[in-house]
Amino acid sequence: MRAFVPMDSLPPAPGNLGDVESRRGIDFLERTCIPYLCHAQNEDGGWGFQRGSLSRVESTAWALLALRECVSILPQDNIEERGVHFLERSQLQDGSWPSSPESHEGCWVTSLACWALLRQERVADSVVRGIDWLCNDRPGDAGLRWRLLQRLHSNRQVSSQSSSYYGWSWTPKTASWVEPTSFGLLVLRASSPAGTLPAGVQRRQQVAEAMLYNRMCPGGGWNCGNPMVYGVPGVPQISSTVWALLALRKHAERSENQQSVDWLEANWGRSQTPASLALAHIALGLYGRLDPSLGDSLRAAYSREGVLWRVPEVAWAALAFSGHQSWLAPVPGGKPS
Repeated sequence: MRAFVPMDSLPPAPGNLGDVESRRGIDFLERTCIPYLCHAQNEDGGWGFQRGSLSRVESTAWALLALRECVSILPQDNIEERGVHFLERSQLQDGSWPSSPESHEGCWVTSLACWALLRQERVADSVVRGIDWLCNDRPGDAGLRWRLLQRLHSNRQVSSQSSSYYGWSWTPKTASWVEPTSFGLLVLRASSPAGTLPAGVQRRQQVAEAMLYNRMCPGGGWNCGNPMVYGVPGVPQISSTVWALLALRKHAERSENQQSVDWLEANWGRSQTPASLALAHIALGLYGRLDPSLGDSLRAAYSREGVLWRVPEVAWAALAFSGHQSWLAPVPGGKPS
């Protein structure tokens, strides 16, 4: 695939740029990430997974989160407003969002849509309805019948995970998995300052956090959600590990978190894909363990011939180089009803 050619017309970012690494990151952000995201927006206001592909809620949400984080260097047009309109039109009657336009069933992308709209006062009602749907949504493994079957067949169980905990699923009424559970926790935390969530929602958070810790691979890190199968330890994955670490960041000093950061620090170099490098950059930066060479590797990944440019991954790179993490901070006034 032909590499994206960045533009040189954007103004420099304001503020103190700090050291050379910071300047390089800002240059990459304003000359590569932001222009690509702006030009990848479709006529309907949404973004597809790649430039020119059908708009989806997932990629639109990531693009909006990244562009809002970098709002000071955006061109003066209605890019963000058009993206918000796309998400507003895509919401289903029950408050959820579907994974694709042809689907009429809400799913895990509801977390991302709510997250992307949190700072938009005009659509506050849409966010409240979406978060209410998330709080009421239960995966299949939260049901009594599922748990009873797990206990009845425990002697044939091939996985070490506990059936006492649950989070969120990719597809409604199926099993809980690490990444959708992490996204659910992230948007609930971002929607309200600490201690302001209703007791029932706080309990939901606690159970989901316990699920993540229960699904951690031996020695640190996470995969999709199987820490041990047939007695063999699961292999951690960078993406799952990063999202779990972000979702559990208020427990940063726990040994499980530190073991997982250790794993990420030792293993990010084994994968040189733009997605893995951008996510590792975000998590290691948040935990104060960022290796300066990671930024070099991420920029180099986009200079290689044939690299696949994907909207979510470029958005993660933009978030990594933005220099601040307001997208992870709570938004007062956005709490669920």
